[in-house]
Amino acid sequence: MRKIYFVCFLFMLNGLFAQKKDKLNPIAVYEKAWLEHNSETRLKLIKTIWLDDSTFEDPSASIKGSVALNNVINEFYKKYPDAVITSGPKVVKDNYVSWDWKILDSKNKLIMGGRDFARLNGKGQVSKIIGFWDSEVTLSESEILKNLETDNYKVVAQYYERLFKTRNFAEMSALIEDGAIYSQAEGLPYGGIYKGFDEWTKMYTKSAEFFDLEIEKEPVYFSDATKNEVIIYFTIKCKAKKSGKTLSMPISEHFDLKNGKITAVRAFYFDTKQFAEFLKSKK
Repeated sequence: MRKIYFVCFLFMLNGLFAQKKDKLNPIAVYEKAWLEHNSETRLKLIKTIWLDDSTFEDPSASIKGSVALNNVINEFYKKYPDAVITSGPKVVKDNYVSWDWKILDSKNKLIMGGRDFARLNGKGQVSKIIGFWDSEVTLSESEILKNLETDNYKVVAQYYERLFKTRNFAEMSALIEDGAIYSQAEGLPYGGIYKGFDEWTKMYTKSAEFFDLEIEKEPVYFSDATKNEVIIYFTIKCKAKKSGKTLSMPISEHFDLKNGKITAVRAFYFDTKQFAEFLKSKK
C-alpha cells in the first residue's frame, strides 16, 4: 500500500512540475525574443506568445500588440547594440510569474537591472508584462570579480605585447603604476629590485646586453581576481651574446595590479642557476 501511495505522490509531483514548465514556456519564449537581434525572426517569436491586446509597460514604454513590442526591442538594440540580458530564477504563483534581470554591455559592465511581472492567460500566452527598473541594482560579487579578471588580463596582455612584440616602451609606461616594483633573481647578471618604470627600462637595456630572445611558446594566463593578480607562463628561446649558444627556458611572471595598472612584477625562471650560467658562459 505504501508503494502505491509513493507512486501516486510521484505522479502528482511530476504533474506539478509539468504545469510549472507549461506556464514558464511563454516566458522562455519572451526572453528568447529579447535575445534575438534579427527583427523579423524576433517578431515571429513574439507572435507565438503575444496577443493583439497583450500589453507591455516599463518606465520607457506603454504599448499593446506584438509589432509594438518588437519595435521597443528594436529601439533598445539601437541604443545598446552589444547588450547581454541575463535573468534570475522565476517565481510562479497561479497565472503570474516574476523574475529579476540584468543588462550588461559588451565589457560586462552593468547597464541596468530590474524585475518583471507577467500575467499569463493560461493558454500559453502572455496577457501583460510590467517591468520595473531598479536604480539600486548592483553586480554580484562573482560578476565584479569576473570583470576585474578580464580587465587585468587585458592590461597584462598589453604589457606583454609591448615588451616582447612591438617594443613600444612609451605605450607600456602607461600601464605601469608610479613606483612599481620589478624583481629579478639576484643570480642573474641583471638581477635585483627595480623601482619605477625608468629603472625598469634600465633593466631591460642591461638584459639585452646578454642575450637575444624570441618567444617559443605564447603565454598561458592564470588569475586570482580576489588578490588582483595575474600569472603568465611562457617559453623563451635565447641566444647568448657571449657564447652564441641557444637555450629554451620556461618562465612565469607574477603581476600585481591596482586600478587597472601594474604595481609589481616578479619573474621566475624554470632553472635560474642554469640560465645565469648560460648568460655568463663564453665560447
